[in-house]
Amino acid sequence: MDNLWPWLIGVAVAAVIAALILPIIRRTTPKKPELPEAEEEYAEEIFPVAVQLKPKVDDGPHIPHDYGIDRLVLTAKDPNWLHAYWEISTTRQNEFTNLYGAEFWHSSKPIIRVYEVVGMPDSLEQTVQSFRELFLNPWADNWFIEVGKPDRKFYVEYGRLLPSGKYVPILRSNTVTTPRATISDRIDEEWMWIEGIYQYIGQVKYGMSSPVLTERQIIAGIESIVPSGISSPGLEK
Repeated sequence: MDNLWPWLIGVAVAAVIAALILPIIRRTTPKKPELPEAEEEYAEEIFPVAVQLKPKVDDGPHIPHDYGIDRLVLTAKDPNWLHAYWEISTTRQNEFTNLYGAEFWHSSKPIIRVYEVVGMPDSLEQTVQSFRELFLNPWADNWFIEVGKPDRKFYVEYGRLLPSGKYVPILRSNTVTTPRATISDRIDEEWMWIEGIYQYIGQVKYGMSSPVLTERQIIAGIESIVPSGISSPGLEK
């Protein structure tokens, strides 16, 4: 019995020491890093990457910038403005360089002359009232021209102004008339009576054997109710 007490005391001391040391060991022990969750991977050979294809757009036939012809076209944009576009062929340019030299094509200045005329369009009876010159961009192939004159006739010329001051015409346009900027002064027009036409058409007897006969009957009835002074070109035929 005397030998049992030292053994019990040793066990108690060991338990106390273990109770004091074990928490310290737990705090100082490093935690193992958490492993990331596994993700599924697939080879591109088995599951290829989807490519988004854009729909093919049909741009239509190719429109050339030049057609190899000499032309100068003039149009009336509104009562105060004109628009001109042109093309000078290589043949016409060679004619100029043969007469004046290749260096003068580059040293000369492109200009447009705007002519105001009276008389019938595109006839020999036209008389030039006035003209003015506009200097152009060397690479321009069209130009907007402010005239500020409604109901007037114009044509333009494209030419080159040489360093000596000589003007060489190259192209001439068609003649155009700017539209009015006011209400028309024609007040003598008399138009057909629409109400009367509808009333007569409702009285036509259908079921006739000839559609031409029915049409002639309608026209005859319309002419009978239209005023005699009508000036519509549609009924003069």
